[in-house]
Amino acid sequence: MLAAATLAATAGAASAAGDPVRTLPAKSSAALPGYVCFWSEPEEHGPQGGWCYNGAGYAEARPDVKRHAKSFSNQTQDTFYALSFPREGPCLYRTIYGGDWSGNWEWWEKFDGVQRNKPTDCQQG
Repeated sequence: MLAAATLAATAGAASAAGDPVRTLPAKSSAALPGYVCFWSEPEEHGPQGGWCYNGAGYAEARPDVKRHAKSFSNQTQDTFYALSFPREGPCLYRTIYGGDWSGNWEWWEKFDGVQRNKPTDCQQG
């Protein structure tokens, strides 16, 4: 219970400060309210914790979740776009709707970063 209160207080402080990228503690499997979060392991787990975003522009994924985001949770009502930049061919995007989540994400090997605006130069993938 105390950990959840601490996590909520941390999330509130981050949102108030306008920090678009946050890291969750490794032992926390709860997504930050107001963020879309990605983990390197299924079911919102990972040795380095979750990597969370709620910004306006593009954010490159943290190295442990880049091309290795096995789970995610969008704790907002906003839509975000996961992006992939393959070595060959056009970039790809996957829509992540508000409240969307996956404990075993099929896009895990493609995830390079995330942004809020729908990309105009990428194909849906």
